[in-house]
Amino acid sequence: MSQGYEIYAVTRLIKRYDYDGACEILDLLEWQENPLYLLIQSCQHCLNFNFKKAKQLTDSLDQDLYAAFPAIMRHIDDLPILIEGKPHQIFNELLDNLIIQLEREAYTDFLGRIFQLRELLYKNAVIQFKERKEYSLRDPIYQKKLFERRFKINQTLLNGMKEILRTGGGRWKSIVNLLSGKPMSELMDLRHRTIVAHGIETVSLSDIKRIYGSTEQILDDLSQVFLFLNIPIRPHKYKELNKEIIQILLGK
Repeated sequence: MSQGYEIYAVTRLIKRYDYDGACEILDLLEWQENPLYLLIQSCQHCLNFNFKKAKQLTDSLDQDLYAAFPAIMRHIDDLPILIEGKPHQIFNELLDNLIIQLEREAYTDFLGRIFQLRELLYKNAVIQFKERKEYSLRDPIYQKKLFERRFKINQTLLNGMKEILRTGGGRWKSIVNLLSGKPMSELMDLRHRTIVAHGIETVSLSDIKRIYGSTEQILDDLSQVFLFLNIPIRPHKYKELNKEIIQILLGK
Protein backbone atom coordinates (compact mmCIF):
# COMPACT_ATOMS: atom_id res chain seq x y z
CA MET A 1 0.00 0.00 0.00
CA SER A 2 1.13 3.56 -0.65
CA GLN A 3 0.31 4.35 2.98
CA GLY A 4 2.52 1.53 4.23
CA TYR A 5 4.17 3.35 7.13
CA GLU A 6 0.87 4.67 8.48
CA ILE A 7 -0.76 1.24 8.24
CA TYR A 8 2.24 -0.26 10.04
CA ALA A 9 1.75 2.30 12.83
CA VAL A 10 -1.95 1.40 13.01
CA THR A 11 -1.12 -2.30 13.41
CA ARG A 12 1.31 -1.51 16.22
CA LEU A 13 -1.35 0.52 18.03
CA ILE A 14 -3.95 -2.22 17.60
CA LYS A 15 -1.55 -4.79 19.05
CA ARG A 16 -1.36 -2.54 22.14
CA TYR A 17 -5.19 -2.28 22.23
CA ASP A 18 -4.91 1.45 21.48
CA TYR A 19 -7.90 1.53 19.16
CA ASP A 20 -8.39 5.26 19.71
CA GLY A 21 -4.85 5.99 18.55
CA ALA A 22 -5.31 3.71 15.54
CA CYS A 23 -8.44 5.61 14.54
CA GLU A 24 -6.61 8.94 14.82
CA ILE A 25 -4.13 7.79 12.18
CA LEU A 26 -6.93 6.37 10.04
CA ASP A 27 -8.67 9.76 10.30
CA LEU A 28 -5.64 11.34 8.65
CA LEU A 29 -5.90 8.73 5.91
CA GLU A 30 -9.63 9.55 5.50
CA TRP A 31 -10.77 6.03 6.34
CA GLN A 32 -13.87 7.22 8.21
CA GLU A 33 -16.24 5.51 5.77
CA ASN A 34 -14.28 2.26 5.70
CA PRO A 35 -16.11 -0.59 7.52
CA LEU A 36 -12.87 -1.57 9.23
CA TYR A 37 -12.64 1.89 10.79
CA LEU A 38 -16.09 1.40 12.32
CA LEU A 39 -15.08 -2.02 13.59
CA ILE A 40 -11.95 -0.64 15.28
CA GLN A 41 -14.03 2.14 16.84
CA SER A 42 -16.45 -0.46 18.17
CA CYS A 43 -13.56 -2.26 19.86
CA GLN A 44 -12.60 0.96 21.65
CA HIS A 45 -16.14 1.52 22.91
CA CYS A 46 -16.45 -2.12 23.96
CA LEU A 47 -13.20 -1.87 25.90
CA ASN A 48 -14.73 1.12 27.71
CA PHE A 49 -17.88 -0.94 28.44
CA ASN A 50 -19.99 1.28 26.17
CA PHE A 51 -21.60 -1.72 24.52
CA LYS A 52 -24.56 0.22 23.12
CA LYS A 53 -22.29 2.55 21.14
CA ALA A 54 -20.20 -0.42 19.99
CA LYS A 55 -23.37 -2.10 18.71
CA GLN A 56 -24.52 1.05 16.91
CA LEU A 57 -21.27 0.98 14.98
CA THR A 58 -21.37 -2.73 14.13
CA ASP A 59 -25.06 -2.54 13.14
CA SER A 60 -24.01 -0.55 10.08
CA LEU A 61 -21.56 -3.24 8.94
CA ASP A 62 -22.25 -5.77 6.23
CA GLN A 63 -21.68 -8.95 8.22
CA ASP A 64 -21.12 -10.95 5.05
CA LEU A 65 -17.78 -9.15 4.76
CA TYR A 66 -16.62 -10.80 7.98
CA ALA A 67 -18.16 -14.26 7.71
CA ALA A 68 -14.67 -15.78 7.38
CA PHE A 69 -13.47 -14.06 10.58
CA PRO A 70 -14.86 -15.90 13.64
CA ALA A 71 -13.52 -13.49 16.28
CA ILE A 72 -15.12 -10.50 14.55
CA MET A 73 -18.42 -12.34 14.22
CA ARG A 74 -18.33 -13.33 17.91
CA HIS A 75 -17.64 -9.70 18.81
CA ILE A 76 -20.69 -8.58 16.83
CA ASP A 77 -22.93 -11.38 18.14
CA ASP A 78 -21.89 -10.84 21.79
CA LEU A 79 -22.79 -7.15 21.92
CA PRO A 80 -26.54 -7.62 22.57
CA ILE A 81 -25.68 -10.11 25.34
CA LEU A 82 -23.23 -7.64 26.89
CA ILE A 83 -25.86 -4.90 26.74
CA GLU A 84 -28.19 -7.21 28.69
CA GLY A 85 -25.47 -7.65 31.31
CA LYS A 86 -25.22 -11.45 31.18
CA PRO A 87 -22.73 -12.45 33.89
CA HIS A 88 -20.58 -14.91 31.93
CA GLN A 89 -19.88 -12.44 29.12
CA ILE A 90 -19.37 -9.45 31.43
CA PHE A 91 -16.98 -11.34 33.70
CA ASN A 92 -14.91 -12.36 30.69
CA GLU A 93 -14.84 -8.74 29.51
CA LEU A 94 -13.56 -7.70 32.93
CA LEU A 95 -10.89 -10.40 32.87
CA ASP A 96 -9.81 -9.37 29.35
CA ASN A 97 -9.65 -5.74 30.46
CA LEU A 98 -7.56 -6.66 33.48
CA ILE A 99 -5.05 -8.53 31.30
CA ILE A 100 -4.85 -5.56 28.93
CA GLN A 101 -3.92 -3.24 31.82
CA LEU A 102 -1.22 -5.71 32.79
CA GLU A 103 0.19 -5.86 29.25
CA ARG A 104 0.16 -2.06 29.10
CA GLU A 105 2.17 -2.03 32.36
CA ALA A 106 -0.62 0.09 33.86
CA TYR A 107 -0.26 -1.59 37.26
CA THR A 108 -2.34 0.90 39.24
CA ASP A 109 -5.26 0.42 36.85
CA PHE A 110 -4.60 -3.33 36.98
CA LEU A 111 -5.25 -3.29 40.73
CA GLY A 112 -8.32 -1.12 40.21
CA ARG A 113 -9.77 -3.68 37.80
CA ILE A 114 -9.05 -6.52 40.26
CA PHE A 115 -10.94 -4.65 42.98
CA GLN A 116 -13.95 -4.17 40.70
CA LEU A 117 -13.90 -7.79 39.50
CA ARG A 118 -13.44 -9.14 43.03
CA GLU A 119 -16.51 -7.36 44.40
CA LEU A 120 -18.71 -8.52 41.52
CA LEU A 121 -17.46 -12.11 41.88
CA TYR A 122 -18.30 -12.01 45.59
CA LYS A 123 -21.82 -10.71 44.88
CA ASN A 124 -22.35 -13.29 42.16
CA ALA A 125 -21.18 -16.04 44.53
CA VAL A 126 -23.61 -14.95 47.27
CA ILE A 127 -26.49 -14.83 44.78
CA GLN A 128 -25.64 -18.28 43.45
CA PHE A 129 -25.27 -19.71 46.96
CA LYS A 130 -28.42 -18.17 48.45
CA GLU A 131 -30.80 -18.04 45.48
CA ARG A 132 -29.49 -20.65 43.04
CA LYS A 133 -30.27 -18.39 40.09
CA GLU A 134 -28.61 -15.93 37.76
CA TYR A 135 -29.36 -12.23 37.42
CA SER A 136 -28.13 -9.74 34.88
CA LEU A 137 -25.28 -7.67 36.31
CA ARG A 138 -27.49 -4.68 35.48
CA ASP A 139 -30.22 -5.98 37.82
CA PRO A 140 -30.84 -3.75 40.87
CA ILE A 141 -29.91 -6.69 43.12
CA TYR A 142 -26.24 -5.86 42.46
CA GLN A 143 -26.68 -2.35 43.87
CA LYS A 144 -25.09 -2.09 47.31
CA LYS A 145 -28.08 -1.04 49.42
CA LEU A 146 -30.52 -3.47 47.83
CA PHE A 147 -27.96 -6.28 48.00
CA GLU A 148 -27.36 -5.65 51.72
CA ARG A 149 -31.10 -5.61 52.47
CA ARG A 150 -31.75 -8.72 50.37
CA PHE A 151 -29.12 -10.78 52.16
CA LYS A 152 -29.50 -9.15 55.59
CA ILE A 153 -25.95 -7.82 55.77
CA ASN A 154 -25.60 -5.61 58.84
CA GLN A 155 -21.82 -5.17 58.77
CA THR A 156 -19.42 -4.06 56.05
CA LEU A 157 -20.40 -5.46 52.67
CA LEU A 158 -17.22 -7.48 52.21
CA ASN A 159 -17.30 -9.03 55.68
CA GLY A 160 -20.98 -9.84 55.28
CA MET A 161 -20.42 -11.62 51.98
CA LYS A 162 -17.50 -13.60 53.41
CA GLU A 163 -19.58 -14.67 56.40
CA ILE A 164 -22.43 -15.88 54.17
CA LEU A 165 -20.17 -17.90 51.90
CA ARG A 166 -18.19 -19.49 54.73
CA THR A 167 -21.39 -21.10 56.00
CA GLY A 168 -21.54 -23.06 52.75
CA GLY A 169 -18.13 -24.69 53.14
CA GLY A 170 -16.66 -26.46 50.11
CA ARG A 171 -16.21 -24.32 47.01
CA TRP A 172 -17.87 -21.34 48.68
CA LYS A 173 -15.25 -21.27 51.40
CA SER A 174 -12.55 -21.78 48.76
CA ILE A 175 -13.81 -18.68 46.93
CA VAL A 176 -13.39 -16.65 50.12
CA ASN A 177 -9.88 -18.07 50.63
CA LEU A 178 -8.88 -17.00 47.12
CA LEU A 179 -10.55 -13.56 47.09
CA SER A 180 -9.66 -12.62 50.67
CA GLY A 181 -6.56 -14.64 51.47
CA LYS A 182 -3.46 -12.86 52.74
CA PRO A 183 -1.92 -12.09 49.29
CA MET A 184 -5.17 -10.74 47.79
CA SER A 185 -5.96 -8.71 50.92
CA GLU A 186 -2.49 -7.15 50.89
CA LEU A 187 -2.88 -6.40 47.19
CA MET A 188 -6.17 -4.62 47.88
CA ASP A 189 -4.56 -2.68 50.75
CA LEU A 190 -1.95 -1.52 48.23
CA ARG A 191 -4.73 -0.52 45.83
CA HIS A 192 -6.41 1.56 48.56
CA ARG A 193 -3.29 3.75 48.79
CA THR A 194 -3.30 4.52 45.05
CA ILE A 195 -4.89 7.22 42.94
CA VAL A 196 -7.70 4.85 41.84
CA ALA A 197 -8.86 4.68 45.47
CA HIS A 198 -8.09 6.93 48.45
CA GLY A 199 -4.42 7.87 48.07
CA ILE A 200 -1.83 9.24 45.69
CA GLU A 201 0.61 6.33 45.48
CA THR A 202 1.53 4.48 42.32
CA VAL A 203 2.22 0.76 41.89
CA SER A 204 5.10 -1.07 40.23
CA LEU A 205 5.40 -4.64 39.02
CA SER A 206 7.90 -5.32 41.79
CA ASP A 207 5.32 -4.17 44.39
CA ILE A 208 2.83 -6.71 43.04
CA LYS A 209 5.38 -9.53 42.82
CA ARG A 210 6.57 -8.84 46.36
CA ILE A 211 3.06 -9.47 47.63
CA TYR A 212 1.73 -12.14 45.28
CA GLY A 213 4.80 -13.79 43.76
CA SER A 214 3.71 -13.27 40.16
CA THR A 215 0.94 -11.72 38.12
CA GLU A 216 0.32 -15.14 36.58
CA GLN A 217 -0.65 -16.44 40.02
CA ILE A 218 -3.18 -13.64 40.40
CA LEU A 219 -4.77 -14.56 37.07
CA ASP A 220 -4.72 -18.25 37.99
CA ASP A 221 -6.49 -17.55 41.29
CA LEU A 222 -9.16 -15.41 39.61
CA SER A 223 -9.61 -18.09 36.94
CA GLN A 224 -10.12 -20.66 39.68
CA VAL A 225 -12.89 -18.51 41.15
CA PHE A 226 -14.49 -18.40 37.69
CA LEU A 227 -14.44 -22.20 37.63
CA PHE A 228 -15.96 -22.45 41.13
CA LEU A 229 -18.78 -20.19 39.90
CA ASN A 230 -19.24 -22.17 36.67
CA ILE A 231 -18.22 -19.19 34.54
CA PRO A 232 -16.65 -20.49 31.31
CA ILE A 233 -13.37 -18.75 30.47
CA ARG A 234 -13.11 -17.88 26.79
CA PRO A 235 -9.93 -17.08 24.87
CA HIS A 236 -8.91 -13.42 25.19
CA LYS A 237 -11.41 -11.71 22.88
CA TYR A 238 -9.30 -8.69 22.00
CA LYS A 239 -6.20 -10.71 21.14
CA GLU A 240 -8.28 -12.73 18.66
CA LEU A 241 -9.94 -9.59 17.29
CA ASN A 242 -6.58 -7.87 16.83
CA LYS A 243 -5.22 -10.76 14.77
CA GLU A 244 -8.15 -10.65 12.37
CA ILE A 245 -8.26 -6.85 12.09
CA ILE A 246 -4.55 -6.74 11.30
CA GLN A 247 -4.97 -9.56 8.79
CA ILE A 248 -7.61 -7.50 6.96
CA LEU A 249 -5.52 -4.31 7.22
CA LEU A 250 -2.53 -5.99 5.64
CA GLY A 251 -4.65 -7.66 2.99
CA LYS A 252 -3.50 -11.17 3.88
